[in-house]
Amino acid sequence: MSFLNTPISIFASKQRQLGSIKIDVIISETTNDTLTITKQPVQQGASITDHAYKEPTAFACEARWKDNIGVSLSKVYQNLLDLQNSRTPFTIVTPKRIYNNMLINVLTQTTDKSTENCLAIQLTATEVIIVPVTTTQVPRSQQKNPGKTGATQNAGKKSALATAAQGIQALFQ
Repeated sequence: MSFLNTPISIFASKQRQLGSIKIDVIISETTNDTLTITKQPVQQGASITDHAYKEPTAFACEARWKDNIGVSLSKVYQNLLDLQNSRTPFTIVTPKRIYNNMLINVLTQTTDKSTENCLAIQLTATEVIIVPVTTTQVPRSQQKNPGKTGATQNAGKKSALATAAQGIQALFQ
């Protein structure tokens, strides 16, 4: 049998996984990658687009788990709830892509006549964009005018207007 005649299914693809939780069956999965392009109005209503930024990736799937020896459906469901409640970013692995820094924002469990003997889950996860934050201490000797603030300036008399009529009169004085 030549390589071209070999069924693709014998090539083991990556196991679908939510953090450390393996998925038995995937019904569907959807990914949204969005680039937002800013629009700024200029003269006479025309818009310019001078900037773009990437929105966090959104991932949604419908998955099923069957009762396995040693791992009950309630345990798998509790593990999914724990993963959501931990608020700790995790990795989603699919055959097509690896999604890093994800959090589950919607977790839906459905039981009906077709899912009575399995765990049917729909979930939505969103990427958390993590940036490094640092602080720096600047020695007082390198600060410009350490401990000094600007001088006060006389900006004239300030008062609140008593009525709208007095305010209009003040404009014409």
